Amino acid sequence: MMIKRRFLPILSLTALGWAGLAHAEFPDKPITWVVPFAAGGPMDIVSRPVAKKMSEILRTPIVVENRPGAGGAMGMDYVAKARPDGYTIGIGSVGTQTIVPNVSKSIKYDPIQSFTNVGLLGRYTNVLLVNQKSPITKVSELVELGKKPDANVTFGSAGNGSSNHLSGELLHALTNTKMTHVPYRGSAPALTDLLAGNTTFMFDTVNTTMSRIENGSLRALAVTSPKRSPFLPNVPTMDEAGASGYADAGGELWWGVVGPAKIPQATLDRLNTALREALSSQEVQSQLKNQYVEIWSSTSEEFAKVVQSSFQKWNKLVREAKIEATD
Repeated sequence: MMIKRRFLPILSLTALGWAGLAHAEFPDKPITWVVPFAAGGPMDIVSRPVAKKMSEILRTPIVVENRPGAGGAMGMDYVAKARPDGYTIGIGSVGTQTIVPNVSKSIKYDPIQSFTNVGLLGRYTNVLLVNQKSPITKVSELVELGKKPDANVTFGSAGNGSSNHLSGELLHALTNTKMTHVPYRGSAPALTDLLAGNTTFMFDTVNTTMSRIENGSLRALAVTSPKRSPFLPNVPTMDEAGASGYADAGGELWWGVVGPAKIPQATLDRLNTALREALSSQEVQSQLKNQYVEIWSSTSEEFAKVVQSSFQKWNKLVREAKIEATD
């Protein structure tokens, strides 16, 4: 019995020592970075330089894995159900974390409770666009057209519940105009119809439309961000263009890194530090700038507040616009 009394404390200390050593060694194997959309899309392009730099900082491979489907919901559901050890993370957006949960009945994750918010990555903006041949040159002219009794104002989007869909619905709600939404299977066909003159206007991201804005085939009327985009400094914000309250009602459009709920604090701190270091590097800043993305770095706590605020704003918009949830 004397031996047992002396040996048990030694075992406890040894166990604690091994646990502490294992904890301190994160990461000691490859990390999976989930992109909930197809390879080559905006989220994929933004993810890769950040994941690469984080891999260098953490001294472990980070494997980018595309899991597209259901407007990003399939990939995010995969992240939410992963083991909360820090080895499965992913890029989420205002769409996957706050818009899709408000417009989809079949979503399987809770945007607030199912994730650990590692940190923000960047902000982007939608641009209100018309065809170069359109007589509309200002937002006020579009609103005036939409108020006419015989108005036939249409706007395309990447699909029901997409950020460019709700950007249009927000304009509709704030201006009390007659506007008809035309959903497409992605932004590309919606842009094709806008260029052909088959729809009146469209909202889309700067990085997918900048080349057409520069060559003159599309006319940029306003940006949805609270401040003017550094990439389109001569284009007014929606509020400046006359849609008062637009930025406050819709909020920022953002990307951020998330993991499953309940990642240990020490592991979360390590991931957040690596993310912020990556975003501060000249290499990553240059690459994201080329994609027309503004870097937005944050703590985990700050990111969580942004998610909560965005969710509430888009929930309010969905209810007021009477957008019915889809399966």
